Amino acid sequence: MLEVIQSNLQFFRLNSAPVQGYTDHVGNKTTIRMTYPEGAPLSDLEYYSNDLFVAVLFKSVDFNWLEAMIKNETVPLWVRLFFWKHVAEKIPLQSKQFRILNPVIIKNTAMDMLHYSEPQPRIWGWSQNVPTMGIVAVVLATHLCDEVSLAGFGYDLNQPKTPLHYFDNLCMAAMNEQTMHNLTTETRFLQKLVKEGTVTDLSGGIHCEF
Repeated sequence: MLEVIQSNLQFFRLNSAPVQGYTDHVGNKTTIRMTYPEGAPLSDLEYYSNDLFVAVLFKSVDFNWLEAMIKNETVPLWVRLFFWKHVAEKIPLQSKQFRILNPVIIKNTAMDMLHYSEPQPRIWGWSQNVPTMGIVAVVLATHLCDEVSLAGFGYDLNQPKTPLHYFDNLCMAAMNEQTMHNLTTETRFLQKLVKEGTVTDLSGGIHCEF
């Protein structure tokens, strides 16, 4: 699972991937923290004065949460009820440090890069057409930067007990529950980017060489 993208000495960290306690392995610099509300770090120590916070918004209450973060206000109870896990109550950054990811990036990733089908109404469950945060971040980085290097990427579902992240106890098997993501398609796309030299795989996870 993607944790860090290095591009032109800019460091993207995704969701709650921490720095504190892991600097020997993941460095101590963050330029962009890119996350959806449920993934935002809860600890103030994970936010730095020069960071940019890029919010990836999927549902209407995500905008309500982001507004509260920017204005340093309390997240209303009715908003919190719509999140599937506890979300940050405060992000210690200035309003000028917040950004919203253009939803066109997500659409292009899903429709043009991964060739997913158009979303269809469903009574129950999900279609496998929602790109992961990692793949969206890779596409964004290739738009913004001349060179992109990846660390911590890769899903080897043939090794279900392999750690999913560097900072928790989740294993690869947990991704079997993420039915909205098509990991096979994403892996093939990432392998294609590496083969063509579009990105560099620093940790070997994309080809499961760990």
